[in-house]
This record gives sequence, structure tokens and C-alpha cells, in this order.
Amino acid sequence: MRRAFTVIELLVSIAVIGILIALLMPAVQSARESAHRAQCGNNLRQIAIALQSYETAHGAFPIGCLECDWRVRRRPKRQIAWNVGLLPYIEQGVVAEEFDDSQPYNAQANVRAAGVVLPTFLCPSTWRTRRLGPTTGDRNANGRWDPGDDLAYTDYGGLFGVSYPTPTILREHLGVMIYEEASRAADIRDGLSYTAAVGECTGRDFMAQSEWANGQNLFDQRYNNGINQDQDNELWSDHPGGVMVAFCDGHVAFLSERIQQEALLALLTRAGGDLGRERP
Repeated sequence: MRRAFTVIELLVSIAVIGILIALLMPAVQSARESAHRAQCGNNLRQIAIALQSYETAHGAFPIGCLECDWRVRRRPKRQIAWNVGLLPYIEQGVVAEEFDDSQPYNAQANVRAAGVVLPTFLCPSTWRTRRLGPTTGDRNANGRWDPGDDLAYTDYGGLFGVSYPTPTILREHLGVMIYEEASRAADIRDGLSYTAAVGECTGRDFMAQSEWANGQNLFDQRYNNGINQDQDNELWSDHPGGVMVAFCDGHVAFLSERIQQEALLALLTRAGGDLGRERP
């Protein structure tokens, strides 16, 4: 005689399966995040090595933003990001050749190049995001192209420095990636291994000017803001407990949210003094 499952046996089996899934899910999610964090670290390592290669070739790190300063009289300003200079060093020579740096980053001549989605500039952990896609798309939904449409994003921004005690950043609190000026190794008096050049500020959209070709993807850290406290213009990631940054000597580190604030700020300036001497 064939014996079938009773309703009670079926319900018990479903309950057991549900419990097993509930027990396994945290482990699966943890493994996924570990893989994402490793990939993010690899992305920043490529960027850090590219910065070193650029500095060796040009005698300085790339300008954070070319023609961003209000004192630049040219109209329209080009507003070209540090990322553009790194393209040949992250195996994106074709994109670099197609990008016309005599034109603004958002000019029609640069749509094709600046619209290329580059995984090296994107953190795979990013999910709490306002972005609706990998590019800006049709920003005002008018059905036609306008300057700034169809540009690809970055989750890694150049570190402009520390705003203290007012939003105006003092000269001694500047970082490596600033307007109109290329930082040389000699300018980084805090030491290359103690000074971060690029960090995560993930999930920002075009309202925060986070396109990789847009020099305004630079950001500073407010002196009283810690890590992962503000997504708009601070060190921010979707990695639990901290954020990844690339240093001027080519190494990459995960900075904990629990890092002392003075030590954090010292890592973000090129000549602001080392308050935390232990290298992350």
C-alpha cells in the first residue's frame, strides 16, 4: 500500500526547511559581502596603483578637478575629473583616446566615452542608492539629450580634505585631490602611507555630481562627521562597519567606523599633521 505525506508531516517539513534557510541566510549574506568587499578592495587597489603610475609618469598626482574653481574664467568650464587621467593606467586606453579633454566633461563630444560604465569605479556592495541605473540617463525625462545625460557613475571620490571649523577649507587642511592643482609627492608632508587620496562615497546620483568624468565627484570630510554618517558628501559605504580608502603609496585599507576622529582627519589631509601614526 502506498503511503502519502499527511498534512501535519508536510507542514513540519516546510517548517524545518524554513528554519534551515533562516539559519543559512546570514552565512550566505556574509559570504556575499566578503566577496563584494574583496572586489571593492581590488578596485581601489587598481586605482591606487594607477595613481602611482600616473605620478611616476607626470611627476605629480592627477589634478582633482580641472576648471572647477570659480576663478577660472573660461565658459563653459571643463570640470574634468582625476579619473580621466587614470584611464590609460586601468586598461581603459580606448576610452581615454575617445575622451576629448578640450571639451567639458558633459559636452556632447564626450557622451560616448564618459557614458561607459567602468566596473573599476563601482563598488559591488552598493545598494542603498538613489540612483536609478548605472548612468544619469535622461535626467529631466524630456525625451532628448541635454548636457549631463547618459554619463556613468563612480562610487569612489577624490579626497579634497577636511572642512574645519567652517565649510571653507583652509590651505593646511587640503587633501590630495583638489581644484586646479596637481599634488606632488613633496606636497604630501604627512607621508604617502599616511595620506589617503581616494575613498568610498557610494550611491550618490547626479544631484551629488558623482559621474566619474565629473570633477565635482571630489568630497571633503566635515571635521565632526565620522565614517558612514552622511551619504551626501562624506566617507560612506555599504560595507558593515567601515569604508575602503586608497592611499598615496599604493596600499588600500578598511577604515573602521570606530576610528578616532582626529586620526581619521589626519589621514585625509596632505599636510595637516599626523595625529594617528599607525598606518591602517
